[in-house]
Amino acid sequence: MRPEVGGQKRGLEMQIYTVTQRPSARPTILAALVTLALLPAALAVSANEPVLPWSEAGLSEREAAAHLLDRFAFGARPGEVDQVVAMGLEVWLEQQLAASLPDPVVEQRLEGYRTLSMSASELKDTYPIFFRIRRQAERAGVVSGDTQFRPGSAGSSPRTPGQGRPGGANREQMRKLFDFAESRGYRPLPELMDELTGQKLYRALHSENQLREVLTDFWFNHFNVSISDNDAQQYVLAYERDAIRPNVLGSFEEMLVATARHPAMLQYLDNASSVAAEGTKTLPRFGLGRQGLGRRGLVGRRRGAGRPGGVGTVGGGPLADDPELRRIIEERRPRGLNENYARELMELHTLGVDGGYSQTDVIEVARALTGWTIYPEGPRGGAMRARLASRSRGSSISRLEFGESFLFRAEAHDAEEKTILGQEYPAGRGVEEGLQVLKTLSSHPSTAQHLARKLAVRFVSDQPPPSLVDRLARRFLATEGDLAQVVRALAESPEFWSAESRRGKIKSPFELATSALRSLGAEVEQPYAVIDWIAKMGQPLYAFQAPTGYPDRANAWLNTGSLVARMNFGLQLATRRVPGVRVDLVALGQGLEPGSMTAALERYLGLLLPERDPGETTSQLSAVLADPDLAEKIEAAARREGSTSWSARADSQMAIRQGGRRVGRGGWYQRQRVAAVEPDSTPEAHVVGVILGSPEFQRR
Repeated sequence: MRPEVGGQKRGLEMQIYTVTQRPSARPTILAALVTLALLPAALAVSANEPVLPWSEAGLSEREAAAHLLDRFAFGARPGEVDQVVAMGLEVWLEQQLAASLPDPVVEQRLEGYRTLSMSASELKDTYPIFFRIRRQAERAGVVSGDTQFRPGSAGSSPRTPGQGRPGGANREQMRKLFDFAESRGYRPLPELMDELTGQKLYRALHSENQLREVLTDFWFNHFNVSISDNDAQQYVLAYERDAIRPNVLGSFEEMLVATARHPAMLQYLDNASSVAAEGTKTLPRFGLGRQGLGRRGLVGRRRGAGRPGGVGTVGGGPLADDPELRRIIEERRPRGLNENYARELMELHTLGVDGGYSQTDVIEVARALTGWTIYPEGPRGGAMRARLASRSRGSSISRLEFGESFLFRAEAHDAEEKTILGQEYPAGRGVEEGLQVLKTLSSHPSTAQHLARKLAVRFVSDQPPPSLVDRLARRFLATEGDLAQVVRALAESPEFWSAESRRGKIKSPFELATSALRSLGAEVEQPYAVIDWIAKMGQPLYAFQAPTGYPDRANAWLNTGSLVARMNFGLQLATRRVPGVRVDLVALGQGLEPGSMTAALERYLGLLLPERDPGETTSQLSAVLADPDLAEKIEAAARREGSTSWSARADSQMAIRQGGRRVGRGGWYQRQRVAAVEPDSTPEAHVVGVILGSPEFQRR
């Protein structure tokens, strides 16, 4: 039986009282008070049908709360299942859908992350990729153009393999290069990557708005952009922050437009360089002469080159007398029509692979999105903006369609008529044409089906029932793509609570790591080692190269190698061998000392898997714990992971990109060292480690 509304309120009041009595309560008091303030509205919603049908599925309220936290959060923290029960499941869900709870712990953890307050253009300017810094230094005469900036080289001559560190001449050149970079105010790219991945982990661990973080992970993967792309990687943090996270519980159309206009997507799928084909009519150039603004600065069109004032020349117009712009225009030409983004937009982001479109539709969409590019950025961006504003006298700037980083290049846009999915688009339209295409795609029935299925796969099962997919698609269309309403429909569906759904999804490495840390109440003082472990388990964050994003089915994550890595992670975490992470099993067990290994197993199973019947799991894990060599195997795994960690390999790769200085080894960027702690070799630590590495914990 569900508690009455009055019982919900009394339970919440008791929760707030309990929280405020704790020594560490100060950061959470505000969140609790806000929760109480929001209670009347939330209760009003929960008092109306339909309600969450967990009782109809034969679940106790505690089991239902655990299931909800498994799917709509990154797992339960100690005591959180009981807190959700006291609050009421419907109240908790409405709070999560509102996504307005204060996050003081997250704010505290991310206080020193300078990148979070930087715009996309500032990130581009501050964290240039290495070869651009080198190119600037060469032009300034600071370093020699024939120097090999990589470990294992000396000056311009290759070193013998295995000789190790670079020789003196090369080190001197690298020192000059890094001094040059620092003098320009540049920061090393590994710093940006560390803050990008660190903020994701801290938000997942500590945010009170857990559903928003889970959905941010889902939708970023849907609109995937990889840091492996040199042109996009500096934008990824701003992309998630500005295009994804604010829209995950809002309008799908708004999120689609935000991703399409963001420089990360424009670069990653090449739309920034997509221009009208040769011989195609384009729009007027708004007084900017015969030049336009392109992917990496001011560019011209190849068509008409050689004619004074012709398209693609620098012979006429108000910018012709600027030698720097002349050089950039000549060096960087557009590449013609590029279909990459249009194809992925339809196949991955909206309609789906069987969405009823043709190759002709792909071409037509690509034509509609020509001229969607990036406003001049990078080291020369500011100067180029100033030149443009000065030479146009500001009269034409306002007529250009651009945001902070987005620019619509009228002279590169295919302005001829088009037909897309049977709909006619008349000639002579500009940026509004592309916006109309995105609106049409976002509201298409095939898009509703495609998104509904992806959401059902993520939150219900690898093979979701068609009835659920159809119901979610109808809600999507009926609410004009209101994503919060679709998620509510998910939670209201009987399929979500069915026996087939519960514990039916395999956690991704990121979900496994975050749920393990949350379930232990672990303190992550520094995130680097955890992030490295996530990569070792098969999911380097933000680094999936294909636009499809990481797969969301069990067969993508379960193989012999990954199972071993998952078990090792659980054991290393529980025995305090993950640097930068503190685990207190005494506090987790509330100071009670089990009298036997079996008793310890049963107790910690109840804490870490509160919704599960421990009987079968106890018998399975008892055999592992009975291994007389378990302690030695844990030690051997620790030694092995310490010598061949993904962190070392990643640091080496980063060093190459940054010109030879290893991350964390001093120099341009140095990670703060983490003091080692004494490993926990108690039987209780082994029990907890085996549970975290077990097949049961890997399910959600």
